[in-house]
Amino acid sequence: MKLIAYLMTTLLAMSALTARGQSLRVAYFGETITHYGAKIAYEYPIISRIKASNSARKEFLFTPGLAIYNHPRNHVGVILSPELAYQRTSQRGNVFEVSLSNSYFRYFLAGQTFEVAEDGSFRRVKMAGRGAYLPTLSVGYGRDLSARRNVPLAWYARLNVMQQRPYNASHFYRFAIECGIRKPLKNR
Repeated sequence: MKLIAYLMTTLLAMSALTARGQSLRVAYFGETITHYGAKIAYEYPIISRIKASNSARKEFLFTPGLAIYNHPRNHVGVILSPELAYQRTSQRGNVFEVSLSNSYFRYFLAGQTFEVAEDGSFRRVKMAGRGAYLPTLSVGYGRDLSARRNVPLAWYARLNVMQQRPYNASHFYRFAIECGIRKPLKNR
């Protein structure tokens, strides 16, 4: 758990120090209510265009993020996800986005884990778990409150479809909900 806290603190500090990015995301992230977690991400625009006729903003974003969730009495999962996203914000503030990510997933088993040594005795395995490749497709909708009001904040909700590889001898599809806020770090 200290490693997880360290990673979250480092990502937050990096985003605050550089402040060149578009915005910072903080969200609830979980498969269900019982598999709860959090996600923090840092959006950086690659390409940004505003259409003059209707003031719609279209952007391609690079969004590195870190998600942590808890599966009680089973494992704690950590997902490191560098995303490439397309985001469209209408004149009224409606936000639609689609993103792809080649994520790295690492889980740590809950409880104590032991292995049998060569002499037949048991020894404890610290931070037992496994890593996996986790390609992810996300679709989201939100509302930019700065479009109609003078509130530099946006809310959003996303559905994440992930494929864990390997999972035993095959693969496993995971679905997660992400609901949170987006705070701009600079004026657009």
